[in-house]
Amino acid sequence: PYGDHRWINIGEERADAVQYARVLRLSNHLVSILRMKEHSTRSMTTMACNGKTTMVYVVLEGEISVIFSTTQFSAKKGDSFYILPKIDYNLSNEKARDAELSIIQFHQD
Repeated sequence: PYGDHRWINIGEERADAVQYARVLRLSNHLVSILRMKEHSTRSMTTMACNGKTTMVYVVLEGEISVIFSTTQFSAKKGDSFYILPKIDYNLSNEKARDAELSIIQFHQD
């Protein structure tokens, strides 16, 4: 359903293991899709957005592990979670099937 989007390979171990596509940009908001192939990991940071961006994730398919600071939890299809500004975190798909997430970024001026 996302064939018209421009996918960018952002994987760390394999370039195509994690893919990102922008879906919609509004003032102070960005909606994107993140695809993670089976057994892939991606380190993320909200610092890349000048430390003023909250990231809201919704798991559309599959299951992922989220790791930040001393906290680790799993999120599966239908779950949502958010990452506050100035947080480094990892997303990991440890399962044998692909995962897909919607990302909503809220930038605060």
